[in-house]
Amino acid sequence: MAGRIELHLDRTEVGAVTASLCASCRTATLDYVHVAAEYRRLGFGRALVAAAVARAPSYRWTAPLPDGPVAQSFRARIAMRRPGQRCVHAGAVDLTR
Repeated sequence: MAGRIELHLDRTEVGAVTASLCASCRTATLDYVHVAAEYRRLGFGRALVAAAVARAPSYRWTAPLPDGPVAQSFRARIAMRRPGQRCVHAGAVDLTR
């Protein structure tokens, strides 16, 4: 199951991150990070990633290589491994707790 964290400024969503966690193998995958174009390069993406990692700090975090030059540039700046084989366990942890 994926969890989602949203970042709002003045009641407007400016960014979000989703992640999948597996309690059985203690792995987490950063699935998606998005920051609205006018709010990029201000640290909001990094703050969203940090918020996700803070929800499961003892897990082994990975992030896939995204499509597109903007996403690839951001991914290159965060210190996270590429995922190996996806977790096969059915019981995942909800990130929104």
